[in-house]
Amino acid sequence: MFFDPRYFVLIVAIVLIAIALIVTLIYEMKKPLRDPNDDPDTKRMNDLLKD
Repeated sequence: MFFDPRYFVLIVAIVLIAIALIVTLIYEMKKPLRDPNDDPDTKRMNDLLKD
């Protein structure tokens, strides 16, 4: 079934989508986490809550 020519394009598409998702997941996990305190809106809210 897997090597039937009718399903070849479907299998290639599924494999490409899977590879893209795995690469995206690895890329997102390697990015350093952003500090929420660097966001100006968060700083403004923190300043309002301190008062």
